[in-house]
Amino acid sequence: MKRAIGLVVVLFFWGFSLQAQRIYWASKVVQVSSETASDDPAYRAVQVLGKPNTGPYAGPNKAAWQPAQPDSGEEFVKVAFDTLTRIRQVIVVENFGAGCVHQVWASDEKGAEKLIFSNTEAVPASEGKIWSIKLPALTPYRVSAIRVVLNTARRPGMNQIDAIGISLGAETYQPVIKLANSRFPQKLVKENLGPAINSAAKELNPIIAPDGKTLFFTRWNHPDNMGEPKADYPDAPEMKPQDIWFAQNLNGVWQPAQNIGAPLNNKDHNALCSISADSRTALLLNQYMPNGEMQFGISSSHKGQTGWSFPKPVIIENLNLIPNKKGFFTTEYSLSPDKRTLLMAIQRSDSRGSRDLYISFLQKNGQWSTPRNLGPDINTAEEEGSPFLAADGKTIYFSSRGWPGYGEQDIFVSRRLDDSWQRWSEPENLGPDINTPGWDGYFTVPASGDYAYLCSDQNSLGFEDIFRIRINEAIKPEPVVIVSGTVLHAYTLKPITADVIAQVLEGKKDSIQTEFNPETGEYKLILPLKKLYGLNSSKEGFYAQSEELDLRNEKRYREVRKNLLLVPMEKGTRIVMNTVYFEQSQPEVDSASFAELRRLVQVMKENPNMQILMEGHTDNQGDFNANLVLSQQRVEHIKSFLVFKGIAADRVLCKGYGSSRPITNNYSEENRRRNRRVEFTILRK
Repeated sequence: MKRAIGLVVVLFFWGFSLQAQRIYWASKVVQVSSETASDDPAYRAVQVLGKPNTGPYAGPNKAAWQPAQPDSGEEFVKVAFDTLTRIRQVIVVENFGAGCVHQVWASDEKGAEKLIFSNTEAVPASEGKIWSIKLPALTPYRVSAIRVVLNTARRPGMNQIDAIGISLGAETYQPVIKLANSRFPQKLVKENLGPAINSAAKELNPIIAPDGKTLFFTRWNHPDNMGEPKADYPDAPEMKPQDIWFAQNLNGVWQPAQNIGAPLNNKDHNALCSISADSRTALLLNQYMPNGEMQFGISSSHKGQTGWSFPKPVIIENLNLIPNKKGFFTTEYSLSPDKRTLLMAIQRSDSRGSRDLYISFLQKNGQWSTPRNLGPDINTAEEEGSPFLAADGKTIYFSSRGWPGYGEQDIFVSRRLDDSWQRWSEPENLGPDINTPGWDGYFTVPASGDYAYLCSDQNSLGFEDIFRIRINEAIKPEPVVIVSGTVLHAYTLKPITADVIAQVLEGKKDSIQTEFNPETGEYKLILPLKKLYGLNSSKEGFYAQSEELDLRNEKRYREVRKNLLLVPMEKGTRIVMNTVYFEQSQPEVDSASFAELRRLVQVMKENPNMQILMEGHTDNQGDFNANLVLSQQRVEHIKSFLVFKGIAADRVLCKGYGSSRPITNNYSEENRRRNRRVEFTILRK
């Protein structure tokens, strides 16, 4: 699909301007005289199928049918439609080499062709033209196919057809840009981040940390960059290679940007692709060699107490990239905040044309899976690039030349519809307040979703600068929660190094994991809303005091602070099982309890001599004796689960105390909820 180069004439309409009549776009190529040879679907006749990807004055594009030779004379393409109908109009989107449409023929249900249009107009001055060919009345037959004949000798150069459609209506077709903010048409204002961030040099590729407090970006040809001036290819000007810079936001004010320094920057080109939720894992362009040289690929680095580690290679299985015409591999990446999903813009043999967007997943061996193309809902025969995967793991922003827009390359948003990563909402243009007649890209959004950061050369301090823009609900990703805190020794309350795990307790089970190191700061997790989570930490010799985090009714972004306790596994240790649940007045555990119970099973298997006393407690509501019986039944039910999972029965003793041992008063529902608990005591380690 296709995009506009240097678009200056605005002929796109939206909102109420959407054409009222139903248009049926071609769905099958029946016959074609010739097509430009290519190793991919670009320029092939199949590019004429479906909705238009360009508009008038759009210019050349790979997402269009292009005959094999310019000025060769007669060429044609014949297409069929999913719906057979009588028609009043034929639409031909001639996106390049306009004026060469010579004839249009319609086939009836039996295949007989009838000439319905013969061109007598002069060749237009514009590069593109939309033909709304209106018939005097509805055809007396249902149309099965349309054949468009070109006379390519009418205009020097190549000719391209983007789309062919038919309609029962006679309203003049106007091409449409699908706008993300059509429901929120207020103007969006770009705000230059000013001299603390921007300079007379090029500032590119902004990456905002999920918490919005640190901005990373690439700065090209700045005097404080580390490398010496050089030309990247013959006839190119000598410039200082690009370096990674960063700036921090203190009380709403961006502090002066700083060069991130070695080892992330060296004498070569350096760029940061993504940053993790805690801003301590960076994904970097290229692979760093011990001798200071760089090789093609990507690397990762971790920030510790003494700074960033030397970048290590990131391995993607079966990457198999194709270089561009200059022999370079052009790649871009976006790592999900949980560090498990990698979105990338690359070109491979299975790409639909130029670079496409792909997805890869972290495997148990630490490598990444073979890239999977996101499919035709996102990718076109033209180039897709500058991908950004939002904190919700569902919303992507990317730039493309293959969807209708305002300039050379526009920014779009799309949302994942299921877990296949193959079904996406139709990409929506972010609108003329963000997209310009030139190239637009590098759109990044923090977890809060309030501002977006992007680069542009409009009203810049030099070349491209970094801007921010307050975005509306239509453009925002789904809200998430940032959970942060420290892991503490339960008795000394001193920070202790550990892994931190958030487990989904209801519905489709999933877990998100990160690390906590007291030397480098707090742990930080980004969690989607509408789920019930159990938070706990993990360290050998300790048992985690689990914490419930109920986000099922949350609707907006917020930040939550949760300190986690690790209890030393010693004789006499008492642990409350905060994420074990029961149905009201019932002895059976709820399915949301299984994550914590499985964790207990694992610990008891790792400690085969361990014996516990499982204790059940209720609040003071209802009959005392009934509560006593119910608390006993509940711990016996838990014991049966442990035995079923392979734990010897004599290792689990049970005692129900009913309401006799509250840990707080029963005056409020929250307090009564705390009293309704299950806990266990380690009798033998």
